[in-house]
Order: sequence, then structure tokens, then C-alpha cells
Amino acid sequence: MKRRHFLQRSAFAASATIIGPIAFAGTPLSRSRYLSARVVSSPDIPMPAGKREPSGWKTAAVGAIPLVLAWPDFPADAKPTALRITVGMDIRDEKLIEAYLLQSGRVLGTFDIRFGCLFQVYEIPLAPTDAADVQREGIALRLTKGAELRVFTEGVALPAALQPHLLLPGTADAMTEYFTRMDSLACIQSFSWQEGCVLDGLLDLSAMPAHANLKNTARQHLERFIINGKLNYEDTSSVAREGTAYGIEGTLPFAALAKLEPQSPLLEIALACWRERHDAEDAIIDGRQTSSEGAYTVGYPLAVIAKIRKDDALEKLALTQLRVRQARLFDGETFWRTSEPKDGDFQKGNRNWARGIAWQMLGFARTLRELKHRDDLDDLIASFKQISEWILSYQRPDGLWSVFVDKPELTPDTAGSAGIAVALAIGEREGWLEPKAKIAATKTLVGVQSYLTPDGFLGGVTQANKVGEDLQRGDYRVIYQMGMGLMAQLIAALDPSKSS
Repeated sequence: MKRRHFLQRSAFAASATIIGPIAFAGTPLSRSRYLSARVVSSPDIPMPAGKREPSGWKTAAVGAIPLVLAWPDFPADAKPTALRITVGMDIRDEKLIEAYLLQSGRVLGTFDIRFGCLFQVYEIPLAPTDAADVQREGIALRLTKGAELRVFTEGVALPAALQPHLLLPGTADAMTEYFTRMDSLACIQSFSWQEGCVLDGLLDLSAMPAHANLKNTARQHLERFIINGKLNYEDTSSVAREGTAYGIEGTLPFAALAKLEPQSPLLEIALACWRERHDAEDAIIDGRQTSSEGAYTVGYPLAVIAKIRKDDALEKLALTQLRVRQARLFDGETFWRTSEPKDGDFQKGNRNWARGIAWQMLGFARTLRELKHRDDLDDLIASFKQISEWILSYQRPDGLWSVFVDKPELTPDTAGSAGIAVALAIGEREGWLEPKAKIAATKTLVGVQSYLTPDGFLGGVTQANKVGEDLQRGDYRVIYQMGMGLMAQLIAALDPSKSS
């Protein structure tokens, strides 16, 4: 994806980013539009056994037999800038999907989809001269590498932004479009750490008067997973789940559920998951591996539930998640996302990975803020200060952090950068960190904003770490809604009207 470079922004522009879009009198703005495709034909390939389409939304396969799309209602003057499709089932390989004009066979471009996640949007650019040909011929998609792809096609409440579509950018600025995407199901993710990032972002933004409606949007998101009072969802592998959490990374959304429905009996699902996963030091982990994700996906929702229930034992358990992970994963000079005992030693992984650091810091900042009424936090605040000082030394001139923070030659990760900056902004607001932390976080927000697409999706995000570090270290980046959730958290954390 091409990035629009904004190397320098004024302080005024940064402030406008935090507060929201600014409207100028006499300049009516148009929003981006999506020309949804009609599926003419598709391969007759069923969903694999055990997999399920989310929310009852329909998907179609793209294979050696092409998926054929048409636009019977194509406006005469339309000049779309991109063709988009959205992943309808989790991907565990690399795929190439060729888009070509149905009659002439002219190739418009190729979707490069590597280990894609459910709901990720992929695009190929279109030239203005392509419009007439697309209108006349339609587009076919065929697989040239990898196993069959499934893409969303239709369904009740399926946003046009997630259907196969042609993008018609409007004249509204990218931040205006961003808030529009956030106030919809276009930013939905699988019920996991990914949707948890989005839900936390929606609820954080809803505390700002201009975005109070986003609390209802968060409820609408949860309604896609809670049906007739039961939790029913697809996990990060597109496997159908009911009434259970698939692991510690699947419990983050329960923080938002607890804030919206403090008496929900479904909170017991998270508590049951955590009870089954204690190790000897009361770290809540999957198997034998300690991961930094758990600081955020366990520590934070556990703190929220504990505070609501006034349960001192649960509060202490939430704090234990931070203490144990800090001891196992950070030595003051190097951060490891994972640690696992092996042959009398510890096998560690993802050294200085930005997103792994973000999970640790988010877990600290949000958990400590939730439990700041306690008088036994001094050691944890000191640990948070230590990792914050360490990470500040690696911030790039563009306000972001490289995907591996000590490798400035590598491409940055907008999501990891946003997550780190959220923690810094919260820490400064709560008085745990110096003002330079807020300055750094503000710089990050400006940097992240430059990766927004014209219709407000966030690009520049490192792909999920389903496969080794090579994919992370390269320049391959994606549009990823969980990063939009982290960006929302950052906007809210920097809101000048809020005080601790």
C-alpha cells in the first residue's frame, strides 16, 4: 500500500486530529461512496468443515474458477480509485488473486494476501481510464497462488465497505471518514483480542461528547456475538465457538462487556477460562507459554471485573499478571513477547517486537488506571516508568516505532505504535510519566493519521504473527481494523478535555 507522506504537521493540525475534524463554513463535504458489486457467478465450494461465516453473512470462494462481479448500477460519471474485497475466512497461507476484465482479459492488478485475518480489507488501485471498461465488462477474480479464498458478498447489516466494491473517495478529510468507519460495523473484528482493541477504542471515544454515540456502536458490535443471551462467535481461525473463550487472547472483549453490562452472566465465561490457566506463580497463560498479550487481554478485563465486584482477590490477581510478565519478558534492555520453559532454560520469542511491547504497556496502563484506588501499586508504577523510558528512546522521527523497535531501518507498524502511545498518554495523564510522554504520544497520532486511506481505514499495520518473523520484518503491511481501535484509544487518551 502506498503511504501518503506528511512529514511535518503544525501543532494546530495535531490538536485538530485529537479533537476531531474541523468544518469550515461554505465548504460542503462529500463522503466516500462504495459501489457494491453483484456476484454474477462463483465456484461452488462450501465452507470447510468446522468453519463458519460470521453473523450469517454470505461469502463466496475465489479459486481457479473465477468469481465474476458486475456493477449494473454504475454511475455514468464515476471514477473509482480502487477495487476492494474483504477476507471472509481466516487465512493460513499466501495467496495471489488476479483481477481482470471479463471480456478483454486485461489484468487490472493482483491482490497480494498473506496470512490474512477475518474482516481484513484488501485493495488494488484503479486508473481513471479503467472506469468505462469495468462498467462495460465487469471484473473476474481468479486464484493464481495458494488455496481458495473466501470473501464477503452480502448479508443483513453487512456494511458496503466490507462487500466487494469500487471505492469512490469523497472530499471529506480522512479523519472525518475515520470516525464514520468507527461508527459502524465496518471496523468489526473477530471476537478476540482484535475486537477487544476496537471495543475499548469505541468506549474510550464515547467519553468524548462529540463521539458519545459510539457507546451504542459498541453495543451493536457485541450484538453480533451475543445472540439470545448466549455467546456465539467465530474465533481467530474461523472456528465456531459457543459459550466458551478459546484462550487468553479471546478474553479481552469481556472488559467492554463488563463496562456495558456489569451484571452479565456471560462474564463467568472469562472467569472460567482464567481459572483453568494458572501456573505456579498465578500467571494466567495458555499452555506453558507466557505472552505479553496477557497483560492486556487478561490483566485489564480481570481488573475491570474485579473493580465492579469489589473483589480484592481478583484485583490482586490482575496485578499479578503484570508483575509476572514484566519479570519474565523484560530485563531493562530487551523485551521478549514470549517466554517458555525448555530443557532447563527459557525459550524466548519476538525480541523487541513493537506490538508485543504495546500489549505489555497497554496492560500496565489500563490495569493500573482501573485499580488506581489501591495502595500497593508502587512497584508496578516503577516498572511502567522503566519500560516507558526505554521505549521512548526508540521513537522514530515520524513519531512511530519500527516493527522491531531497535531496528530503525525496518518499516514501522502503525498499530504497535498506536498501542505504545496509548500507554504513554495514559501514564502522563495519571501522573506516572513526565510530560515528554504525552509529547511523544501526540507525535505518534500525527504519524499514524498519515496512514489513513481516503475513506478512513488504517493501513501500515504489520500482519498478524501467524508465521515467523520474516513476514514482520519485510515491508508487507495491511489495512487492519484492530489498529483503528488502538488509534481510537490514542485519540481518547490525548483528549485535552479529560483529566485523571
